[in-house]
Amino acid sequence: MAEVAIRVGDLETSLAFYRDVLGFEYHHAEPGVIFLEVGPLETPLGAVGHPQLFALFGRGDKIDQSLSTFDHVAFEIDGEWYEEELARFKAMNMVIHERAWPETLPWDGRSFFFRDPDGNVIEIIASNHGSFH
Repeated sequence: MAEVAIRVGDLETSLAFYRDVLGFEYHHAEPGVIFLEVGPLETPLGAVGHPQLFALFGRGDKIDQSLSTFDHVAFEIDGEWYEEELARFKAMNMVIHERAWPETLPWDGRSFFFRDPDGNVIEIIASNHGSFH
């Protein structure tokens, strides 16, 4: 993933959420959009300095949510951090639900879901065995 972008109602509120709650680093801004760095990009694009970016676009005109195919964005964390992060989000009353992924799938892990300030669903997923295979 080089970049994911979502539309938000208030750029500053969303910047504070994704920076302060999820820990993304501010990268840069342009009129109507803020770019946050998620991590390094280990591809030819990354080799020239482009990181993985999460972009917040100002909504402007109201968009009919029924016309969007956006469902959620998932961010992977180390399995060792899962319980601590789950407790942190529960303390903020943000957890919608949890889900365990069965061992019959190619990934054996756990997820929890919550909403950002605009109602977008965010998933935090972690392997039960250190990393997904």
